[in-house]
Amino acid sequence: MSNTLRVPAKRLKGKVAETIALRILRKDYPPSTPIPHESDLLHEFGVSRTCLREALQMLSAKGLVYSRPRVGTVVNDPLQWNFLDGDMLRWREKTVSREVFLRDLFAVRRMVEPETAALAAQNIEAEMLANLQQAVMSMARGNGERTDETIQADVDFHRLLLAASGNPLLSGLGATIEEALRASIAVTSHPQVGSRFALDKHIEVFEAVRRGNAAAARKAMVSLLDITEEVLDRASYSQPETAAHASG
Repeated sequence: MSNTLRVPAKRLKGKVAETIALRILRKDYPPSTPIPHESDLLHEFGVSRTCLREALQMLSAKGLVYSRPRVGTVVNDPLQWNFLDGDMLRWREKTVSREVFLRDLFAVRRMVEPETAALAAQNIEAEMLANLQQAVMSMARGNGERTDETIQADVDFHRLLLAASGNPLLSGLGATIEEALRASIAVTSHPQVGSRFALDKHIEVFEAVRRGNAAAARKAMVSLLDITEEVLDRASYSQPETAAHASG
């Protein structure tokens, strides 16, 4: 690896953090062992001591590493890693197969989104309902096709439901759900899969939420997720597996 990361200065911290994180996730730096000494990392990356320490602080905040006196920076137990952090999701996507990444993210959606829809039906406020309707209308402009606008509207729809649930802890899962959506869309929109946008199911969820019918909202979301899972299963047979292993 080059002794200098050739990226703009403002991105250096993030690039250093990502490079070290990928090595941790791939077990190049195993749990409970120290990462290379600060002087070695400074020589390798060609960055300032401040930049490196900020990168390590970033990794510490995500539970990947911790500081041990007279030892240095040590890789934390994986049980302490914050896998739902947005950066962690993107980094993990680069270190596991597409199938595993989508499977794990979809399992989270299965656990979270049906109950989120039910809570939104009970707690949504007028302004949030109007925003949810706008997202549905934006999705409808694509006539069932995937466009930049409909993809963003899809993401907005699911994040708005989290926000409308009335539970701030669920709102905090927005980055996870968005990453799951975008990863799924990247697969289901592939020409070989030929999946159209499930607009009717999104409308069913919206109408149930609008009526304040929690049971119907939950059922409609389960139905939407069933369709998504079916398309993802079909995609696994129609597209060659691409394990996303990045260098670093």
